[in-house]
Amino acid sequence: MATGPEDLRAYPASAEGAFPPREGNLVLPLVDGAVAFDLIAEAVEAAVSSVWVCVAFIEVDAIFPHGRGTFLDLMDTATGRGINVRVLFWHPEGEAAEADDTLPGDSSTASLLAARNTTWHARWDAVGMRCQHQKMWLIDAGTSDEVAFVGGINISAGSMAGPDHDEPSRHDRYANIHDVHCLMRGPSVTDVHDNFVMRWNGASQRDQKHGAWPVGGTDDLDSPVGRTALVGDTTAQIVRSVLPGLYPELPNGENSVRAQYLEAIGAARDYIYIEDQILLSRVVLVALGEALERGVVVVALVPGDPMPELARYRAFPGIAAGYDALAALAEHAGFCLAAPAARRSWGYEEIYVHSKTMVVDDRWATIGSANLIFTSFQGDTEMNVSFWDAEVARSFRVRQIDEQGGFASAGMDGRAAVQGLAEVAQSNNVRRAHGGDLVGFACRIDPSSWAT
Repeated sequence: MATGPEDLRAYPASAEGAFPPREGNLVLPLVDGAVAFDLIAEAVEAAVSSVWVCVAFIEVDAIFPHGRGTFLDLMDTATGRGINVRVLFWHPEGEAAEADDTLPGDSSTASLLAARNTTWHARWDAVGMRCQHQKMWLIDAGTSDEVAFVGGINISAGSMAGPDHDEPSRHDRYANIHDVHCLMRGPSVTDVHDNFVMRWNGASQRDQKHGAWPVGGTDDLDSPVGRTALVGDTTAQIVRSVLPGLYPELPNGENSVRAQYLEAIGAARDYIYIEDQILLSRVVLVALGEALERGVVVVALVPGDPMPELARYRAFPGIAAGYDALAALAEHAGFCLAAPAARRSWGYEEIYVHSKTMVVDDRWATIGSANLIFTSFQGDTEMNVSFWDAEVARSFRVRQIDEQGGFASAGMDGRAAVQGLAEVAQSNNVRRAHGGDLVGFACRIDPSSWAT
């Protein structure tokens, strides 16, 4: 379905981004990691010229769907076929340097790559105490067949879960993850390409010991020439969070993710559906309160067992203000906060929500890496793709609602579907309190006690 000027007028694009909305894209939301990583691995295996990846968090022993091997195996195999493989890893600093799900630019990583006889190129990029949080794959960059995958899914065993969220072999907070990525083709992929070149060439550690692989050095990339041809009917915009001073191309940084969220919430007329790992941005929550006062229905899906760092940092003024703003939304009848869970023989397993998405009125949606917290807007480096296409946005909403609510919503308008999900979440809350089976996964939770 083509996007006309009315769509952009009704749900304005971010004016703060380096990249404008571009017509003529193909956008395919990919709900859950088993779906996304299956297509990503297929694209890597079919690549004819290049595979470029931005990695934030990674478990090096996580196996891709259908026994394809690990991320390192995929990259080694592609390189063996003569593919130009480049991987840009986050180099964590400060407290994050102790995490066991990163691959920093240090002697241990160098030893790992040397033991594998790795020949593909890697660089490491730091951002002080914050996170280089983009998760992007770009296949056959600069060719007519180039494809990008943009979203929030980390490379981990828990992230390989499918829509059924079957019981995993291990039981911990991150063993069964719900997440979303997005396949893209068309003119906006050139912006993804441009972003990778900017970050690769400007990677902070590239001249440091262990800051690049192979040891002999890595070369810079040329900026994309021309723009990818039109391949679809969806208008899309690449939006980012980038701190000032990190890259010469963005001396003042970029904060278009935040701007785009606020524009979309302000334009909402019927419903807003959110899935996010962290829902503590005061400015976003205040905007959601204003939408609720206009009669908009809002349902937000978050993890029922959120990362413990949130409670630990609650005393910080910026995060404390987010907690207060979230609690205030409980006063609105049209608001529902929910968390997914699954009934097991031993009790209830919390399904960890790691997705960062929003759908508004079956007309506009965004998928990316940015959480709804101020540090994702002004600290971490992020990338989202926002898109204007009633058919694609509606289809995306249907897949999300059907999975979480356990009912078919294709024949329902968006507002009715979201209200139906809120009703299921409330019923599941009662079922769970009595030890019963759940319908779908979503269970209503109390905003005032979340992440405490």
